[in-house]
Amino acid sequence: MFVDPGLLRLGAKDSHRAGGHAQDGADALARGPLGSGIFGDFAAAESFHEALSTAHTQHVNNLQSHQESLAAVGAKAVYAATGFTAMDERNAAELRAVRGTAAT
Repeated sequence: MFVDPGLLRLGAKDSHRAGGHAQDGADALARGPLGSGIFGDFAAAESFHEALSTAHTQHVNNLQSHQESLAAVGAKAVYAATGFTAMDERNAAELRAVRGTAAT
């Protein structure tokens, strides 16, 4: 099996960057709540405002969830890259030790 830890780390960086963009979007969207009277002062306008506010909140929550997921994927990729690198270094050290012992 071949694993490229550099590509894993690059993918992690991209995942973290995408998560940052998702959080930026959530932050920008959260700053723009709609005023209660923006659509008028009658029952249908109130109902529409309520539905729109609910959707607005859900979009903010979805973007924050995407950020969390992307950050988790990035962290797991870094963890995997570190684990594979450490395993490769251990295996190489053990191989050198075996070769050194066999030469004597």
